[in-house]
Amino acid sequence: MHPSSLMRGSFSPQYTTDFQTDRILPVMKFPLLLAALMAAAPAFADELGDSQNAVQRTDRAGQKAQSKVEMLDDKAQAIQAKYRQLKAEKEQLALYNRQMESIVASQNEELASMDRQIAEIEKTERGVLPLMSRMVDSLEQFVDLDTPFLPQERQARVALLKDLLTRADVTVSEKFRRVLEAYQVEVDYGRNIEAYRGQENNVSYDFLRVGRLALYRISNDGEQAWLWHKGKNDWVALDSGYMRDLRQALKVAQQTAAPELMILPMATPASLKETSGDAS
Repeated sequence: MHPSSLMRGSFSPQYTTDFQTDRILPVMKFPLLLAALMAAAPAFADELGDSQNAVQRTDRAGQKAQSKVEMLDDKAQAIQAKYRQLKAEKEQLALYNRQMESIVASQNEELASMDRQIAEIEKTERGVLPLMSRMVDSLEQFVDLDTPFLPQERQARVALLKDLLTRADVTVSEKFRRVLEAYQVEVDYGRNIEAYRGQENNVSYDFLRVGRLALYRISNDGEQAWLWHKGKNDWVALDSGYMRDLRQALKVAQQTAAPELMILPMATPASLKETSGDAS
């Protein structure tokens, strides 16, 4: 059949021959197919729009679900990090507590040791206080019997010690230190020379102390001198021949002259030439 017969509107099926395979295929006319497609297009469009809307809703729901999952994951990670932090802090606190327990135990041992020491100190104080009182009394007696140099200063030191021993606000150790310090001052007097200005019977003199060997009293004009005589417990006037050396020794003690060899009288019968006058 001629192909043109298919275009003239016959609705009976027509057949054509496949010359290669010899199989017959039905062929529908294009107007009928086109009309069917055009009739079904609106329905397809509606279904397609509904499908697109459903897809969009599904996408939005998926996005929300993904956001929620991500938020929950962030929270889970934050909780996990907080847990690790708290766990580390717990371990540190446990270590700190163990260290503090050791420190407290050591402090308790130290307190017990201090309690024992305090008890021993209290026991020692009962013996030290009477000892210090006897030492101060002996020092006072020594100053009274010694060569009378710096009498006011030395007597005042003894008086301060006596007052110190009666004070409750001063520790026993401090009291004992001050007593030993006073003894050390007295010991040092025997190791040095000293010059100072003082008064006797309202008269001013220069005094020269050579250790505890000799104590000299020199008039302000430098023309008269006396030596303290322990045996007589009084001053003995010296010959004028000693004045030069005495004046020089006074300068040495005052650190206004360089040391040099000098001859000074001592309170012995062989070296002392007494005169009838004295310093009274």
